Amino acid sequence: MKKLFTILLFIILGFSLTSCINFKTKEKEGTSDIENFNQIEINNEYKVNLPKYMRKTSTLNDEASLQYQNVFKETYVIVIDEPKEEFVDVFKELDQYNDEYSLVENYRDVQMQLFAESMNIESETTPASMQVNGLDAEMVEIDGKVEGIEDKITYFLTFIEGDEKVYMIMAWTMQNRKDTYRMDFENITKSFALIN
Repeated sequence: MKKLFTILLFIILGFSLTSCINFKTKEKEGTSDIENFNQIEINNEYKVNLPKYMRKTSTLNDEASLQYQNVFKETYVIVIDEPKEEFVDVFKELDQYNDEYSLVENYRDVQMQLFAESMNIESETTPASMQVNGLDAEMVEIDGKVEGIEDKITYFLTFIEGDEKVYMIMAWTMQNRKDTYRMDFENITKSFALIN
């Protein structure tokens, strides 16, 4: 009887400790406090603040100049950059450049078309014009399904026009976690700045 009581006591303690650990983990998933971010500089060209819980990787996109993730929190961010002049020349040559739009709006439209080809977009916000540290930018949020992935994904896309390049900041997570990490992704975007 004493042995059974001891075993039950250990099981109850185990469940208690596990539930406390899970509670603390869930409580600290997203963070909007700036002290929980690290500033990262890329190629002496731009800098951005990233949550300390994200780690550098090279497996998300071959064309990205920045790639960070946390596979346990299912949070990912990349930055893709392209020379402005090259982008304009190519898309004018293809007769796909709209002279009535700004360069960053054209870049947004091209990238959104590529998104539509690679995923089933279920909802998309109206593009919002903004300034990111003095740079013209456009922001869009997309919910959708990607082939081969069971859960729906939310993408937070920001397109930024720099002096010589255009940039796309793409952050994403599972749709059911988007509200948890929204502020983190917004802080990433707001922190983007060119290094002069």
